[in-house]
Amino acid sequence: MTLNELFDEMELYGFEDFEDAQKLTLLNEAYFDIVTREPWPFLEKVVSFIVPSGVSQITSGSTFKVRASNNKLDNSLSNPVLIAFDEYTVNSVLSFIDTTNEIVMTPVRGDTMEKNYRFDDPTGTPCKYYFVGDDLFLYPAVNGDTTYRLYFLRLPVAATSATDTGAWFIPERHHSVVLYGALVKAFLVNDDPQAAAFQNMFESRYQQMRSDVWMNQYDRTDHIHVLSDSYDWAY
Repeated sequence: MTLNELFDEMELYGFEDFEDAQKLTLLNEAYFDIVTREPWPFLEKVVSFIVPSGVSQITSGSTFKVRASNNKLDNSLSNPVLIAFDEYTVNSVLSFIDTTNEIVMTPVRGDTMEKNYRFDDPTGTPCKYYFVGDDLFLYPAVNGDTTYRLYFLRLPVAATSATDTGAWFIPERHHSVVLYGALVKAFLVNDDPQAAAFQNMFESRYQQMRSDVWMNQYDRTDHIHVLSDSYDWAY
């Protein structure tokens, strides 16, 4: 559904006096309410990239940039017209792997790193990663170009008149749950008692979306379970 279609539906429920900018604010608020509840599968992303020798910082303000020409991390890039690059935003890390050396990176708290490891800034083969705010770091710094695979949850962003609903990660078939969430907020703005009824509609539609999104396969293999407890043996 496009923003204009969502705006039209809000008007069908009696909110034709709301400006489009106001409707967009309510829709974006409802969207963020939904996507921040759970680590949704539609937020997942896997990216492989090369970290140049001597580098320890992966993201800058939740964002990292990878050159299109050689797949190398380069957060100094600012103009994709001059130098093509792909930009990604990281909300939470699910898995971080050094595929060059076949190392599964170990997450460590930033303050633990500061107190127990970072007495200097050595280079080597990193085996740990940590956050300082939204910035993701390796420890120690990479010694020699190394390929990593980062499996993460993307940082949700608001829709604008320019991006339309393409900025939302929620599948289009479930945009109605965003609409119901926005309608709840709109009724609350007007101090309308219908807000409670639409809250129930929102929660019901949310659960439908949850069941659909989280269950993406129904295939199950048969297992033969070996029992080791003697009480379960048959004599």
